[in-house]
Amino acid sequence: MKRTVPLLITAIVGFIFVVSFFTPAAEFLGELAAVWFDILAGIAFILGGGNLLKVHLKKISDRQAGWGYSGVTILAFVATLVVGLGKFGSPPAPKQEFYGETFATLPLEALPESLVARVPGQIPEKENGEPLPPSVRRQIVQRDGQIEFRGWMLSNQKHDLEEYKDRRAWRKTVEALYEAAQPPEPLRGKVAYYTDHRALSFKGAMTDSDRQALLALSDEPVWRQAVEQLYEQSRKVTRVRVSWLPESFAVPESLRDRLRYDAQTKELVLQGPLSADQRDALKKQFPDAEPLSAKQRTTFRKKLESLGRPLNDEQAKILDRLLSQPLPESVGERNKLLGLALLEHGGLTKEQCDSLFAPYRQEVAWRAKVLELFHAAHQVKYPWSGEYRAQGSPFWWLYEYAFKPLTATMFAMLAFYVASAAFRAFRAKNVEAILLLGTAFIILLGRTFAGVLLTDWLPDSLAGLKIDNLTVYIMQVFNTAGNRAIMIGIALGIASTSLKVLLGVDRSYLGSGGE
Repeated sequence: MKRTVPLLITAIVGFIFVVSFFTPAAEFLGELAAVWFDILAGIAFILGGGNLLKVHLKKISDRQAGWGYSGVTILAFVATLVVGLGKFGSPPAPKQEFYGETFATLPLEALPESLVARVPGQIPEKENGEPLPPSVRRQIVQRDGQIEFRGWMLSNQKHDLEEYKDRRAWRKTVEALYEAAQPPEPLRGKVAYYTDHRALSFKGAMTDSDRQALLALSDEPVWRQAVEQLYEQSRKVTRVRVSWLPESFAVPESLRDRLRYDAQTKELVLQGPLSADQRDALKKQFPDAEPLSAKQRTTFRKKLESLGRPLNDEQAKILDRLLSQPLPESVGERNKLLGLALLEHGGLTKEQCDSLFAPYRQEVAWRAKVLELFHAAHQVKYPWSGEYRAQGSPFWWLYEYAFKPLTATMFAMLAFYVASAAFRAFRAKNVEAILLLGTAFIILLGRTFAGVLLTDWLPDSLAGLKIDNLTVYIMQVFNTAGNRAIMIGIALGIASTSLKVLLGVDRSYLGSGGE
């Protein structure tokens, strides 16, 4: 039985994949089988990891030859597994973090009765029996001839409901339900409830009047606790040390009551979180780059030349061209591009470089401080949502600075084995070896400058005999034909082996154990 059951599973799943590939109506069967394949593959990975530990731990325990390498293998395996699964140092996924908002956990069942909106109507049923959209399925019910919605409806939920049934009456009902399921007027645009996250959310810093308006919605202890938690977290004060401010620094309108600069401690002081739009507005504290007139370009050039050497003709043309078109967003970006272009076509003194690149350095330093403030003020919602191999994470570091160098070392060592094998293969012992040696010699020689010069003297009538042309001809004709023959053979071999496995003729994948 332990060999029969795997044979049956392999045959059934294999034929399902074949049928689903050629039959559109059975395509879902292939997708279902693929899901089960992923599950079994995950189990196989776990068993493989356990087997790796078992083999190498036994080798270490018995002090067999090379047991130290087993210790290194286990250490690398465990370290990579821990930092990869734990996602240590990986930043959370931006799309799941709700920047600018503060969360407080609150189950859907704990929402007060005052957050239940009701409108007269009937939820339509689709002819194919399709249920309501997942985004609203848990919040909407039909009761006593009315449609009830628990919580505050989001714009995407309204869109999903409108798309559920393309009828004017239904869209009108959804519009009425959307208006009824909104926060009180003072709180609109500030609060939200996310069912999937079981979270009550507040944007920005909650004021005392906002807090009282939320508390007035219910006297339930769970609700009041969530509101108080939001109030405390949304008013958290964040400080970031900034030794200087941009000359044109101005607090964005949306942050007037929450952001200030403490001149005594030289700190930016922020109350509450920053949204992505507020972060971008705070970054833009430098003048925009605008095209300069001919007179302004002349003044700019004279000022630059007064700091060092005069510009050559090519540099002068580049300066006029770049300063007359508004490509970059800021003056610092423009001056950086100008400085790099001038350096490519001539020299600049240190003073001239500092004059051109100083504004860009200030912009980069300011943006770094804004990002530091942005992340420090943010309440992380899902720390494990990011990529385990994100740049700068420990897993990325192990891959870049441990695995890749080791792989490069291994392939560098393999080069000697390849050279040795090539020497043995190219020994002219028979006709086939002579053809192989001659072809390889032409290809290798045609890739060098010496090979091209060797036959460059041939006239155009004999251009086909030039080494570089012979190389191209061999690669495009003979090599392509050989590759196609190999691929056809591989395809036939795969088809033959697959049929043997599906029909139970080939059982080698089951191992060599007896029944």
